[in-house]
Amino acid sequence: MPPPSPGHSSAAAARARLLRTLLACLLLAIAGGGCVQRDTRDPRPTEEPGTPWQVVIAEAKAFTLRIGYVPTANFTSTSQDLHDFPFCGRVSRLVLPYSYEDPAIEWLEALSPEQCRSAAPAKDVYHGTSEAVGEVASPVTAAMIASGVPRMIYLVVHEDCHDQFTLPYGIEEPLCETIAYHAMKVIAAQPGPWTAAERQAIRDYAVRNAGQIPINLRYYQQVALLYERHARGELREAALLAERASVFARAETASGSPTGSINNVVLANRMTYARHYAFTERVFERLGSDLGRLVAFFQQVDADYASSADEQATPADAPALRDTPAKSGPRQRALPLPRASTAGRSTGGARPTRPPAKTAGLPEAPAGKPAVGRKAPAGADAEAESPEALLARIRAAEAAVIDAATRRLAGR
Repeated sequence: MPPPSPGHSSAAAARARLLRTLLACLLLAIAGGGCVQRDTRDPRPTEEPGTPWQVVIAEAKAFTLRIGYVPTANFTSTSQDLHDFPFCGRVSRLVLPYSYEDPAIEWLEALSPEQCRSAAPAKDVYHGTSEAVGEVASPVTAAMIASGVPRMIYLVVHEDCHDQFTLPYGIEEPLCETIAYHAMKVIAAQPGPWTAAERQAIRDYAVRNAGQIPINLRYYQQVALLYERHARGELREAALLAERASVFARAETASGSPTGSINNVVLANRMTYARHYAFTERVFERLGSDLGRLVAFFQQVDADYASSADEQATPADAPALRDTPAKSGPRQRALPLPRASTAGRSTGGARPTRPPAKTAGLPEAPAGKPAVGRKAPAGADAEAESPEALLARIRAAEAAVIDAATRRLAGR
């Protein structure tokens, strides 16, 4: 074989130096002192030899820097006390929420599965856990390590993605999905420490999960049509619930979900990632399927959106959409999170406060209809922002970002 070109050798050496630096930093953070209790044990079965989890995270971190991420404090420490991030969401069976940010959903903190599911029968309930949460200096949890190589790579790329932007979550979630799945395909194809089985598993994870997104979109839309018919008086409550049960069953089969696991909260959560996923994929293709260009493009869109928001007035009593994380969804909850060590500060589980330029002004929502199946609460305080008004602002914010991105694409 001919020797590698000087350029190739230089790039390989730079990559090796970067990986060594990241791995050294990660190991130092794990071994160092501080308030976070350390646990370097690998909970994966010993009969499954493979890439050490520290190397998996360092490789994923190194890749994100190459595509333009700024460094984050996520995954620079481990926690023995925090196994994962539990969440609990409840909503009336007669309401199909818009997304996980819909105020119709009651998000509760750190309940056990039994406590979460003790809600009244008239409610849909969704209890689950996340191995990691971005934007809070999330430690490496035991659940994250046990999740396996593909899932660890996905979590690093997706959760660190949230630290790169201040976009509405309805845009950020599908954008971070697009980045994560395409990143995994590239990581699996490039030189690295992976076994052949790991490479195949990384590719398969990306393809399989990206393929689930349009399925989730389709079944949410089918359920939405049922709630529209119910709102028009064409379906009685019993018929609505019976017909949606049939759709849920088909969705469970199509997505490989356990029987009885899908309901309105689950669909709303999945829809947050699915609604604008096709748009972020189209932008990726327009940019030559280049991940670095995609990250830079949406950083510019983020700046455009923030500048536009600054020029518009927001009611003084209207909370900023990114400043109320405790009740806004399954992946951003106010949870007890161990304080990070020198690698970065934790905010105790809540998202850090955004700079005023990013949060003070958000587009005022146009007049529109309430969400499917919902009625305005009786006797609502006229001084406070109603759930309908908040939901309308969420929709308007997503539309404003799509408009900003479309205009920037057209000007290229």
